[in-house]
Amino acid sequence: MALALIVILTFSNCSGDDSFEFSPDPTCGRNINFIVEVIPEGAGIVNRSEYVNSFGLNGLMPFQVIEYFAIPADGYQFIKWDLAPIADREENPISLIPCDINPVYTTVRIKAIFKLREE
Repeated sequence: MALALIVILTFSNCSGDDSFEFSPDPTCGRNINFIVEVIPEGAGIVNRSEYVNSFGLNGLMPFQVIEYFAIPADGYQFIKWDLAPIADREENPISLIPCDINPVYTTVRIKAIFKLREE
């Protein structure tokens, strides 16, 4: 009898209408200043793209994704990303998610490191 009462109380507020709006801020309220540099100067360029990924929790937890692409100039090759204060990375492109960055960081320096190709 107690179990039946618990079940009735648990589901008594369900309406059967699953539509509701849930739109959290995909940046988690973070305003991060990304400063991009190319090292050495003129060795390449960096392109940025940005999108909102809405796969988390069936679209209920969207998050902003910022991608940086390092494109070497003729005679150069991409080596790595120097991300301060985040750890260096070698993959290209890199994806940064503001929600994953420690909230104490308001500025992130992104250096695309290139070197001359060895012939």
